[in-house]
Amino acid sequence: MSVRIYVEGGGNTGALKSECRRGFSQFFAKFIPPGKQPKVIACGSRNEALDDFSTALRQYPGEHIVLLVDAEAPVNPKKTIWEHLKQQDGWAPPSGATEDNTHLMVQCMESWFLADPETLAGHYGQGFQESALPQNRNIEDIAKSAVLHALESATRQSKTKGKYSKGGHSFAILALIDPNKVRRASRHAERLAVTLLQFSS
Repeated sequence: MSVRIYVEGGGNTGALKSECRRGFSQFFAKFIPPGKQPKVIACGSRNEALDDFSTALRQYPGEHIVLLVDAEAPVNPKKTIWEHLKQQDGWAPPSGATEDNTHLMVQCMESWFLADPETLAGHYGQGFQESALPQNRNIEDIAKSAVLHALESATRQSKTKGKYSKGGHSFAILALIDPNKVRRASRHAERLAVTLLQFSS
């Protein structure tokens, strides 16, 4: 069964959505076999991702449809994904949505970057300050604001790339980082990977 992933990200421009698709596709390609890759659809805002996901559930009944959005906040392990999204965004699951096809980046996509500081250092080069990154290895516990602040602080003196920019740098970094490190650092990333591998076997 083929997989379509409707992901939050890419803003409002075609160029940035293309970068978003490329970044996620290259990330997934590192652990999903060739020919089994999911189709990544960059939706822009989280509300647009939900709308596109809802439409796809009706349009593609023969495919596994996945929603992937930022959690935006800590996720209570005693709550379901949809209970979290109800509390965070006021969302109710659209018809056909289940826990199995709904996934979170916790607390945001940039949280994944913290699992692979070596790749960050290599990407930013001279001037990168790894000591500015959070020492907490449980990346899901780090607040979104703290993640973004840490990335900006660590890259402020980068000689080649300059300070971290969400639109300008994020998807290029996503394409580079090691998904195995992310999976080890984030139970939600591991859950997503297991789901994708299940449908690629």
